Amino acid sequence: MKLHKTAFPMLLAIGIVISLWGCSSAPALVKTSGSGFAQSEYHQLSREVKEVVHYRPMAFQDIKPLLPETLAERFHTIDKSKLPFAVDREAANLVAFDYGSDQEPHHQLQLLYKQDQDDNNFFVIRMTQTEENPLPPLAPSLESLDTFGNIAKVEQLREDVPMIHHIVQTNSSYTYSYYDYNEENRVSHLVTTVANEIDFYEDGILYHIGYHINGNKPDENVQKQMVALAKELAGRS
Repeated sequence: MKLHKTAFPMLLAIGIVISLWGCSSAPALVKTSGSGFAQSEYHQLSREVKEVVHYRPMAFQDIKPLLPETLAERFHTIDKSKLPFAVDREAANLVAFDYGSDQEPHHQLQLLYKQDQDDNNFFVIRMTQTEENPLPPLAPSLESLDTFGNIAKVEQLREDVPMIHHIVQTNSSYTYSYYDYNEENRVSHLVTTVANEIDFYEDGILYHIGYHINGNKPDENVQKQMVALAKELAGRS
């Protein structure tokens, strides 16, 4: 059967349109308005952070293939059933930034697990590319109090990788910030609150976990659960 001489160009055009439509529907990083750069007040980066670029949040499964290789290799989500609250919302936020005089772009990835209820429960994993380890050298199994009288526990993930767990037990503490997104205004912004924090540095990545559960009331069982999840992220559970 021979096609009419005008049919082939029409079919080719239709094929191109379908192909372009398929490409346009694939997930892609989209820059958005944003302000601020999230980092721990306990352990801040040693060099100045400049030229911060925010991207619109994405689903976990969509962002992974778009990540820089260093972060993609370490990308690991958790089983949300292991969290002691119902997760209403998950979002992955990517931020690019210049770090000191280094010409190579650096990136930061945040994975947010959030319960949008009165308790405002959340669990946040943040991974930041940095060549310097901002965590102080601490002895294993050390437990001390910070300036506000809150607990800082040290546990070894391995011999040269300490994990520091900051547990709020007073009415005062350093603030904790994480990224959220305003859909109406299409802007990424920092939410500043109070949270327990777990930090460790491994192979060029600063891991910073923040969690606020049940009004942040001290709870040893919850603390143990969070440490177990941190070890899963490091592949040492």
